[in-house]
Amino acid sequence: MKQSGSYPLRNVPPDAHTRLRKDILLNALLLLVISLFLSGFLSGCDPIRPKALVTDTEFSLINQNNEPVVFPDAYAGNIVLISYVYTYCPDICPMITYNMRDVQRAFPNEDRLMLVSVSFDPERDTPEILKKYADSYKLDLEHWDLLTGDPRVVKKLLDATEIRTVKTPTTFLEGGEAFYFIDHTDKISLIDADGFLRRNYSGSELDIDQVVQDIQTLLAETTFHNTN
Repeated sequence: MKQSGSYPLRNVPPDAHTRLRKDILLNALLLLVISLFLSGFLSGCDPIRPKALVTDTEFSLINQNNEPVVFPDAYAGNIVLISYVYTYCPDICPMITYNMRDVQRAFPNEDRLMLVSVSFDPERDTPEILKKYADSYKLDLEHWDLLTGDPRVVKKLLDATEIRTVKTPTTFLEGGEAFYFIDHTDKISLIDADGFLRRNYSGSELDIDQVVQDIQTLLAETTFHNTN
């Protein structure tokens, strides 16, 4: 007898509806996983459509040797791995620097790769301080620049590269030295030889193998373009 307003299923086991719902959920989950994989989230990095790191702007800075560096023009033609740190940082920045160093050591004597660390604390991070910082981490300064400069120029660069910083209230030590911490964006970016931003990564939780693979891909691209 036909029931009003409904049509019961015929020859279907009692738990069919439950299995059907499970199948739908599993298929939806599978599609989500595939989507996340294709988007790069499972690799621990943020792949993006290539775009210029900065456009129509040059930033006049200085490196750890007190030498002028015009960013990003100084690195034209190089693959660049760039981070943002400050030397008084007690936690995140040391992790970022160690991770960058591990990546660099995977490419000994690779002249097409440059590492760059920009200090967002230029008031305290002088070239001399940056040089001591680099020496304490045993960084290969043939292929690594630590940059500082006029605070206004640094601020413009941070804005252009979407690095956010928040300074804690300043206290003064017995000698009159200002003391404060800076909360900041935890980011490392990979730039190709044409100056295009290719990937962003979490600096303190860097997947070293993934970054090495990404750099190898860009090096292969550079070799291909140079031979064609």
